[in-house]
Amino acid sequence: MFWKKKLQPPQKPSREEIIKQAQANARQAAAALGEDTLARIREHMLQKENSEFERALKKIRSMDKDRIADNIRATYREED
Repeated sequence: MFWKKKLQPPQKPSREEIIKQAQANARQAAAALGEDTLARIREHMLQKENSEFERALKKIRSMDKDRIADNIRATYREED
């Protein structure tokens, strides 16, 4: 007779292990990129967040959705 060995499913890593691995990966990536590249990326992201487009999006998101929909409908009616 052939005996089949039951294989144990692989253990899932704990939350702490996943976090440690992610931090190690981030440190390794940061070292590979270099501090000057990271600074340029950081500066670019800050400029994008403060752009007129982003400020307009924030303002629209804070407005009443029904009022925005009414204004869009009125704009399309004016074009016809």
